[in-house]
Amino acid sequence: MKKKHRVGADRGHWRRAFALLVAVGNFLAAAGSEAAYTMRVAITSPKGSSGDKPPAKYPVTTRTLPCDGPGFDAITMTATYDATNASKQVDRDVYLMLFNPEAIGAPRFMVLKKQNIGSPLVIRWRNDFSEIDPREDVYLPRGENLSTAGAVTEVLISSVISTQGATSGIWQLIGIVADGKSATLDFDDPATWDAWDVATVVLRKPWRGNVATSCQ
Repeated sequence: MKKKHRVGADRGHWRRAFALLVAVGNFLAAAGSEAAYTMRVAITSPKGSSGDKPPAKYPVTTRTLPCDGPGFDAITMTATYDATNASKQVDRDVYLMLFNPEAIGAPRFMVLKKQNIGSPLVIRWRNDFSEIDPREDVYLPRGENLSTAGAVTEVLISSVISTQGATSGIWQLIGIVADGKSATLDFDDPATWDAWDVATVVLRKPWRGNVATSCQ
């Protein structure tokens, strides 16, 4: 006997399939309209430097410079960031800084700043995160930010930065994308940041200590 075609069941099936497609389309459209602010920072060792291929006894999880080997002690710092909204307009600010928790009698934060793309880098010293000024300590003014062309990658300070004389212990490169014009921006609350990243390097040992307190 020939099976009867269930028209009503087919209509219900297509209605459900159509509703699913609409829901997926709405989800993708919403996802595409959201800003994808990004920040990635890195600390690497120049080829031939002491941290390029340290002896096996040194840490492998965290970049470490022996500070007493035959090679020169140096690092390279890079930042890759995108401070644009979904319309590719720069509406966020970029903050880049070095943090040295081992500093004694000296500022712990080195805030990196440029006046424009071609200007030399200026370092502003801050004793604590509470002293970082959301307006004045922006790495690059919004009008000079090239994020509209996509993610920007920059080598910071120099391609080879000597660490000779730097305090032994932990150093961190911190990058933050946030709205410096917002009254709610708080450098003590990551919930007010749009994207951030941290790269860590160890000079000689995990702390400053009482002997061999610098990389030399």
